[in-house]
Amino acid sequence: MREAFAADEKTVSTTGAPADQAPPYDLSAEKMMMDNLFLIAMLFFIFYFILIRPQQRRLKVQGDLMKGLQKGNKIITSGGIIGTIAKLEGDDVIVLEVAQGVKLRMARSSVTEVVSEKSPGESANDN
Repeated sequence: MREAFAADEKTVSTTGAPADQAPPYDLSAEKMMMDNLFLIAMLFFIFYFILIRPQQRRLKVQGDLMKGLQKGNKIITSGGIIGTIAKLEGDDVIVLEVAQGVKLRMARSSVTEVVSEKSPGESANDN
């Protein structure tokens, strides 16, 4: 009778499956850790290409726009004000002419779009 139990013990593996049938996948701690690290890396790359990279591009375009501002450019501000740049004061301030004789001092960072480049004879009231 002992021989029968010994034969049964040899055919059953530690996972409870017969010895000739190995599990279809490895459940070791190292394998599970590598799988988790792979998933975390994939999530990072997805976030990078969907969120971080486009934001960096937008910031670069906005910075190039700020550097390219010149006197006479017709612009739109973030508040919706449309006018022509009358003067650039330092690196942070522009003087915007919104109507003849009406000038506003604004932060250069509030410019969102250059509507048109400087053209001769154009005034702020030409619509």
